[in-house]
Amino acid sequence: GSLVRSSLADVERNFIPLSREISALDTYLSLEKLRFGFRYAIETGEGLAPDNIEVPSLLLQPLAENAVKHGVSGLLEKGLIRVVVGANGGDLYIRVIDNGAGFAATPGAEGYGLKLTADRIKLLNEMPGERRIVLHCSNLPGEGAQAEILFQNWLL
Repeated sequence: GSLVRSSLADVERNFIPLSREISALDTYLSLEKLRFGFRYAIETGEGLAPDNIEVPSLLLQPLAENAVKHGVSGLLEKGLIRVVVGANGGDLYIRVIDNGAGFAATPGAEGYGLKLTADRIKLLNEMPGERRIVLHCSNLPGEGAQAEILFQNWLL
């Protein structure tokens, strides 16, 4: 219930505190953990103030959903999802990493959620200013998949 209430409240806002986005992600992953039995960890880099950094609302959830559905759902307790939040200079990055089979090698096989996320990022990048968002998905050889959102010039 709290996840739905939070989602409905945040859908009206373009940007929310990173801490709120992380909290929603934690709630989502804990529910899916009950269903599939995987493990997960959310790591926030030292020196970041998630209450003071605003990000687009519900941008991470489709990445986590992909990691669950296509990455760890069949692995049960052997499945692991890591969400890593960090900074590099003026850039903020958020990585969702799973130890599943990786992204399909077939062109056009990416999920609908990733397409919608990419479309939304494209719209956000049309806003005036120096901030840009880049989504990059890749296979990690022998380790699974990683989806990274890079928020360029976000911390300046």
